[in-house]
Amino acid sequence: VARLDEELLAVGFYLSGHPLEDMAGLLRRHRITLYLDAVTETAAGAEAFRMAGVVRRRQERTSANNSGGKFAFVTLSDPSGEYEVLFPPDTLRTCRDLLEPGRAVMIRVRARSSDGEVRFFGDDARPLDKVIEHSAAGLRIHLSPAVAELDVIRSRLERSDGGGEVTVVAAFPGGREVELKLPGRYRLDPAIRGAIKVAPGVAALEDV
Repeated sequence: VARLDEELLAVGFYLSGHPLEDMAGLLRRHRITLYLDAVTETAAGAEAFRMAGVVRRRQERTSANNSGGKFAFVTLSDPSGEYEVLFPPDTLRTCRDLLEPGRAVMIRVRARSSDGEVRFFGDDARPLDKVIEHSAAGLRIHLSPAVAELDVIRSRLERSDGGGEVTVVAAFPGGREVELKLPGRYRLDPAIRGAIKVAPGVAALEDV
């Protein structure tokens, strides 16, 4: 994730793909809505969503109507784009530590549409890795033909009794594939996935 953040700062977009891009299937399983889908559904009358994103920035301001309490505009990014969420003082007090730049979070929001613009109001935030921790049975890591940096991939994995199984699929000329199931179980959170995705020779990640 750190490398992807550096790409965003340097050129304005993710060269290696969004950190959550390979988690689309897991997000759908948890009924988490992407930003562009939320905009469309709000126009059709929906008012509440579970969304996910990587925190880009947080701007806090003092409320004039809440005894000086602070609220925050938090910018998040998901594979469909960037969006802003207003967290009122009560919610910000309980979620501030999670809303740090670079953190991947799942948030509960209320949506309001006015004059063609959709605004989001945050009611809750949780670490995304905790939300999906036990949802993936495993991960298949597809390697490019003739490239097998298995040691590099294993160095980026972290063992976890509550994690998922990992299988490495190596492609060879002629359409042949060889599968290798790694022993044990591993964390499969956004940070781990991001590190594996940019490892030399990795062609794709697949949830199983």
